[in-house]
Formats: sequence, structure tokens, C-alpha cells
Amino acid sequence: MSKRLIISIGIFLLAALSVMSQTIEPLQSVKTKQKLVAFTFDDGPNPQTTAEIMNLFEKADGKATFFAIGKSLSKHTALAKEVLQRGHEIGNHSMTHKRPSGTTTADESIQEIKGFQDMIQKELGYSPSLYRAPFLKYDMLNSGSLESLGLKAVNASVYARDAKKDVPVEGIVKRIMDDVHSGAIILCHERQHTIKALKQILPQLKSEGYQFVTVSQLLSLAKGNVVAANHPLVKIKGSKYHYMKNGVMVFPRHSANLLAMAKSKSKFSPVKAQTTTGVIVSFKTASPKVKVNFKVLEGDNRGLVFGIFENKEFREAKSFGKKEGPLLSFDIESAHKGEEVTYEISLPNWANVGLVNIELEEGYDLKEIKSEEKPVYVAYGNSITHGTGQQASHQTYPFLLSREMNWDLYNLAVGGGKTSVPMAEMIRDDFSKIDYMTILIGYNDYNGEGISAKEYSKRLENFLTTIREKHSLTKLFCITPTHTKTLRSKKSGESIADFRKSMTQVVEKFQQEGDGNIFLIRGEEISKLADLKDAVHFNVEGAKSFGDKLSIELKKKLATNN
Repeated sequence: MSKRLIISIGIFLLAALSVMSQTIEPLQSVKTKQKLVAFTFDDGPNPQTTAEIMNLFEKADGKATFFAIGKSLSKHTALAKEVLQRGHEIGNHSMTHKRPSGTTTADESIQEIKGFQDMIQKELGYSPSLYRAPFLKYDMLNSGSLESLGLKAVNASVYARDAKKDVPVEGIVKRIMDDVHSGAIILCHERQHTIKALKQILPQLKSEGYQFVTVSQLLSLAKGNVVAANHPLVKIKGSKYHYMKNGVMVFPRHSANLLAMAKSKSKFSPVKAQTTTGVIVSFKTASPKVKVNFKVLEGDNRGLVFGIFENKEFREAKSFGKKEGPLLSFDIESAHKGEEVTYEISLPNWANVGLVNIELEEGYDLKEIKSEEKPVYVAYGNSITHGTGQQASHQTYPFLLSREMNWDLYNLAVGGGKTSVPMAEMIRDDFSKIDYMTILIGYNDYNGEGISAKEYSKRLENFLTTIREKHSLTKLFCITPTHTKTLRSKKSGESIADFRKSMTQVVEKFQQEGDGNIFLIRGEEISKLADLKDAVHFNVEGAKSFGDKLSIELKKKLATNN
């Protein structure tokens, strides 16, 4: 055999080995002792099935992964956005679900995948990390081509075999129940018969101790004793709109539509709104040590201070100043070694952070937090309510008030914000129930924009009328402007007393028209100049004093009302 021939054969074999080393090995399941399974649904989004599937999983306290087809997603972007907003996951199932043939090229296959990635990023600002090939055919691809797009191939270990028309429900139930196991990935399709099967399967699996998670959560478990941010036993309070984005749980306090609105119409800055004041991440574990990993996101980042609570008692603050670089981590040493502890982490008031994951010590896992139905409290206002002058969310008066009253807080205040009817429309439409609401708004209308007290009255009346269109029984506490050193507007020349009078008259008008659930609180009577850090914002002690006095006033009003 010639030397040239030997070299040629060697090169051929090396090339063959290189291709073989890049052969795609799709994820089928994840090894874990925890009873976690990931249901996946192909071929959506579909208005006839997607929402109903989400409802079933939320009823079962779980999440799912939806492998969407690009041509369908482009027609139903609002539905796809809802999937993400409700904490589920979207995977790439190609742009058109074209069946590969003998003439299909590698470039054509890649374009089907890349086209989906580009489209969903443009439409939703989201980049999937998971890919499932149409018909599970990966022949024209290799692992390098997927990795270059940030994707991991996913098949399954349990198959519903439900893709065809009129598949018997009993067969779907039997196949899944017979084959299910901890760490399973279950492949289903968005079909009506599958929904009927899920109505039997989910309650049964839940009664057996299974929890329903996304594929990304299973992947995180494979890396060690790591809990994904969207694990069903990680609870989020204070953000109605939280969702996973690129493996990070983000916590918007306002709807995407409101944040996208022009500032001239919304009456607040969307950058200042992208902060996490009032948001709480909670979980329960007996792990002696916990590591929590966050990512610093775009927003008005003025300093990063987290409040740590153990079993409802404040433990410590974790302070990072203006953190440079996106990643941020801290450890929590349990003060109750050997016991299960419920942790609550209050997120920064003037920064925007997302939760990456939670790391537990080996041999420990999360436990279910006993559900406690609390009254829903919405705090609306400007920077005074947002928390300017305090270092952290847990020092703000709405947070302190919510703890004293045992209410679940949603702090919707935005620094620099003015009285906003679009904000009222969001609150009206997106909250199914509000028990209590405080409204301390008007300083920026008065001194920032410099409108007249008469115009402020119109804005406030429109705001309250909008809220009342749906929430007629909500207890509304309108707080007149608190103490300020700015006694006259720099722009209009009108006095702060004029604005206090305007709010008083608006509230009295509602009361005279028969609204027995609206109350006036004299903000100037429960605050003082010594409470201030500057011309208008409370210092830390001032926020506490105001919160204490406000709780007393609210209790008086409620006692009289009852």
C-alpha cells in the first residue's frame, strides 16, 4: 500500500470520526431522585388548545414546554407571549415543520431552525434554548450546528403517540401512566384528545407526588442540586407578569403593553418602572446553606439591596451597591439548622434583577409552602411609594404596611410618575381581585409637570372611575400629598394645599354619589418634615413612621366601615 494511499485513508477516517463525534444525541430524560416530569407539546401555538393546556397545568401547580412551529407562532404572537408570561417555556420546532426528504440539504434544515430563532426574537424578545426536529429527524444536522444557535436537541422518554386524528383517549392515558418515571420528558401534541387525556393524567400523577416542570428545569437539575427559577415550589409575589427569558426569571411589575406605551401617554418612565420594588421570591427547604443566583438586568439600577427573611422574621440585608457585571450571588446560612425554613427574599427597590437559580446542599430539596390566602393590596404612587430615600424594598412604607396588615403587596409605583389613566386601565383589566389599594399620587403632576389643581382633579377622577369600572368593592384609600418643603409649584405657582384640597373634593364627590368603599387619609397629618431625606422623600426612619401611622389610620377606617 502506497504512503499516499495510507495518508488519504487516514484523513478520511479522521473526517468520519469528526462527523460521528458531532452526531446529535437528543435529550430524552434527566436523572433525578425527585418526582419531576416535563410535559412537552408540539405543533402550537393553537388558539383551540394552547390556553386550555396552560389552564390544566396551572390548576395542577405546574408548567409545560411548548415546541412551537414558526408559521403558527407568527399568526398567534399574543398567545405565544401569554405562554411566556404565565411561566411556561417555548422551544423551537422549526419554521414550517417541513418533512425532510432525500433532497433536503443541511443549509435548508439550518434555515428552518434559524428562521424560527430570528422570528421569535424579533416578535417576543425571546431566544429558545431547546430544539425538537419535525418528525424527530436530525439526519442533516450535527451538534455543532445546533450549539452555534444556542440550542439543545430534545426528544423524550415517554411518548403519548397522539399526533394523528381521533387517537383514543384511553390509549394516551395508558401509555403515559405505564411509562412515566422521575425525570421523564413526555412528548405530546396539541390535540383535543390529548387535552381530554390530561384531565385524567395530571390529577393522578399529582396524587402520586409528581410535579410538572419545564425541560429547562430538568436540565438545571442535571447540573447538580440546582433549582431552576421557575420551579413550581419557588413562589413569586409582587409581580403579576413574571416569566422566563433566556433561562432567567424576570419580574415586570407592569404589563408589556403599558411599558411599551409612549411616556407622554403613560405618564411615567418605562426605564424607572423596570425595577423590582415590592417583589418577593420565596421557597422552603431544610438545606443548611442556600446559594441564590441573580442576574442584573437593564433598568434604573441605583443600588442592589436584598432583604432576607426566615419564617417571616427579618434576618439580614445583602448589599451590593451599584454592581458591575451582570451576575450576582449570595449565600444564606440557615439560623434554624436541621429545620425546614421558609425563606423570603425581598428584591431591590431601585434595581432590576432576574432570578437565575437556587443552589441547595446535596441531599436536600424544596418543600411545599403551605398556601395562605391573603388579601391583595395594590400600592399606587410615585417615587415616595416606589421607595426613593430608602435603600431597599423592605424599608418602604408599602412593604412595611403589607407586613403589618398581613396583605399580599403589589407595588405599582414608579418614580417620577404622574396620575395615569392607562395605569388604572391595566390595574382594572389585569387584577381579578383587589381587596385594598392606597393611592398617593400628585406630587409630579404638581411640581414636575406643573398642571393646575383643577386639571389634577380631572385626572384623579378619571383614574378612580376607571378602577371602579371593575373593582367596585375594593377599599380605596386616597392619601393627600404628604409633607414637602416645596410649598409652591416651580412651574404653575399653585400651592400643595390646592392639590390636597382637590383630592379631598374628588373623594367627597365619590362618597356623596354612594361609594362607601373610598376613604380619605390626610397624608400631611401622618407625616412631618423630620421624616424627609430631601424636599419630599422619606428617609428610612420616616418611611417606617409613615407606614406605622398609615396602618393605624387604615385600621380606624376599616373598623368604622364595618
